[in-house]
Amino acid sequence: MKELTDRQRAIYGYIKDFILSHKYPPTIREIGARFNIKSTNGVRDALKALEIKGYIKKRTNRARGIELPKKVFPSSAHTAHLPVIGSIAAGTPILAQENIEETLTIDQAMLPRNSEIFALRVQGDSMTGDGILSGDIAIIRMQKNAERGQIVAAIIDGDATLKHYHPSENKIELRASNPKYFPITVSEGEDFSIAGILAGVIRKC
Repeated sequence: MKELTDRQRAIYGYIKDFILSHKYPPTIREIGARFNIKSTNGVRDALKALEIKGYIKKRTNRARGIELPKKVFPSSAHTAHLPVIGSIAAGTPILAQENIEETLTIDQAMLPRNSEIFALRVQGDSMTGDGILSGDIAIIRMQKNAERGQIVAAIIDGDATLKHYHPSENKIELRASNPKYFPITVSEGEDFSIAGILAGVIRKC
């Protein structure tokens, strides 16, 4: 396989992640929209270069005709299937949805050992101080308690949010790392629980 340019590497990474997530390849128009390539011929030229270098195969006369050689996928013995459950807000809390949006196939080395885990999609910019951006996938280790300052996936009256956990004697503060957001205060009597602790973040290209 020949070396890729930065642009080709980004497009290849997008195609690979798209196939792993959706179980089918993106269309030329989807690739063009993702990389702001106005012309479909521009996308075709990029795909032709990837094919010449051995990174993809193209089947003609198909809208989703991109294939990846089997060797680019990790061995199933060292992979895990991570369910992405609904969404989690990094701004104002949003309704927690217990539906699996997609399943990510990732290297087991990226996951905490001997732990039950799930993933939630980040929405909003309240955790940018920790390098957590909107659209990232937050890997959550399931547990019901946390230490002061840890980033938790918290459920408040059925809404989910990703914040730093700061308990005190009669209240709990959930603090953002973006200074433009005020803390969320949880008072006695509110329906509050910790769904888990942040164990990692995946940024999809």
